[in-house]
Amino acid sequence: MKKWIVGLICALAATVLIGGVALWFWNDASEIKPKTSGAMQALQQWNMQRAYPNKDIPVGAYYRAYQYARQNLPDALDKRSDAWRPIGPHNIGGRTLAIAFNPQNPNTIYAGSAGGGLWRSYSGGVGADAWEHVPVGHPVLGVSSIAFAPNDSNTIYIGTGETYNYGNSIGGLAVRTTRGSYGIGILKTTDGGQTWTKSLDWSYQQNRGVWSVVINPLNPNTVWAATTEGVYKSGDAGATWNRVHSVIMAMHLVINPVDTNTVYVGCGNLGSSGKGIYRTVDGGQNWQKLTNGLPPSFGGKVYLSIHQANPRIIYASIGNGSSAGAGTWLVKTTDGGDSWTTVNTLDYATYQGWFAHLVGVHPTDPNLIIAAGIDIFKSINGGSNLIRKTDWWRWYFGNVPPGGPEGPPNYSHADHHFIVYHPANPDIIYFGTDGGVFRSTDGGETFEGRNGGYQTTQFYNGFSSSPLDSLLSIGGMQDNATAIYEGSVGWRRVIGGDGAWTALDPVDVNRMYGSLQNLSIRKSYDHGNSWTPLPIPGSSNLTSFIAPFA
Repeated sequence: MKKWIVGLICALAATVLIGGVALWFWNDASEIKPKTSGAMQALQQWNMQRAYPNKDIPVGAYYRAYQYARQNLPDALDKRSDAWRPIGPHNIGGRTLAIAFNPQNPNTIYAGSAGGGLWRSYSGGVGADAWEHVPVGHPVLGVSSIAFAPNDSNTIYIGTGETYNYGNSIGGLAVRTTRGSYGIGILKTTDGGQTWTKSLDWSYQQNRGVWSVVINPLNPNTVWAATTEGVYKSGDAGATWNRVHSVIMAMHLVINPVDTNTVYVGCGNLGSSGKGIYRTVDGGQNWQKLTNGLPPSFGGKVYLSIHQANPRIIYASIGNGSSAGAGTWLVKTTDGGDSWTTVNTLDYATYQGWFAHLVGVHPTDPNLIIAAGIDIFKSINGGSNLIRKTDWWRWYFGNVPPGGPEGPPNYSHADHHFIVYHPANPDIIYFGTDGGVFRSTDGGETFEGRNGGYQTTQFYNGFSSSPLDSLLSIGGMQDNATAIYEGSVGWRRVIGGDGAWTALDPVDVNRMYGSLQNLSIRKSYDHGNSWTPLPIPGSSNLTSFIAPFA
């Protein structure tokens, strides 16, 4: 019996430790501790909760459930005068995967969130109510890519789903369940977002994800998509699609803006087969794997940036894995990919090489680049020197007003997923992060959150509402700490880390409980103004990433 118990405990501990331990960051910067990738544990748990008692969710189950609900469940709730309404937070953005400018009016920007769908701002994200949700009429939470037709701002494509792995690439470390949201393929609008139709229909293959949708700048009928299943191409404006490159986990794609038959794609993540950078020079009929000067092997994903003025110059950010010290390569080609040079090995992606890192080259100056992972770095000499420009842990706690500063000028939220330069002023740069949309207006020297009204934050299980006060609630958020609702759309952020399970005392409104990952519980007896640890011996080795308590 004793051996059986010891074996069970060891197995449970191993299961928890596989994905790594997430970062602890609290109000006191001295308490910052290193981590491996907690994002992986969070996404794995997301799937486990929904698949239980199975190991995975059956293919097509999500969309079938959606159809059943539309056909069989009453819609009386939507017709009531007291129907659901958004209450925030409007001052804390959620994980953002894509940002796009309206080509005719760059004050209008769209953002694709990981868990809150598609959003639009007519003010470049500036203001307390800068953002509005764009309904697409389909069960889409994760918008991973956005593309405008070059001369028609009414025509927009969005790619859906957030999937970081394919099959059992690394055995127990990560399986196909490492995804953040369901996908149903590619949607298209031709009326500026009022109505949307299915273009690439993967309604019954929700495990798939579309990571890049790119329109030929010289021929808007030609559309490319980098997906978990390979590279797809449409020659009829998205009416039909053909897979033109079968290497799985195509994570990022760029087109030569002068010779649009030349396309580059970065493939691979978490040990998937065929990983590398590929090029076609004949519109996708033939592909060549580029190897000269590139890392022979890597475990993360590839992010590409092609120089618009001289498209023979391309940068690639290559991440290696999910643990600290795994390695990151910043590589560059000046001959269209025939040969590459590693210009820097600063590990800016660290433990998020599979999840969040990027590179962006200035549209006119090929030596001016931005590289980012956990933090943002800038180079004025083609990447040879990378200067750190942000400190992720400097975010403001408390009740930050919607649209107001979320930290000092050297703060941008950790885990950078996307970068885009303003089409008319390249000193204005937007970033998609785990904390929403951030912007620099001085070429990457200072930064500001642009999340007023951008209600996309992902709450974990364990949200609590007070039985004593209808305007008092508390919940933990993915990579965004814990927040307290007190009747206003501007919520009060407390504690830190990945906010986890919470509780409110049933007889005393001043007593609150919150937690970080792995059952690291905090207690407050003064209405959340101060917090102290509640020791749970051994909990970090024996609990779920987001662990319940009562």
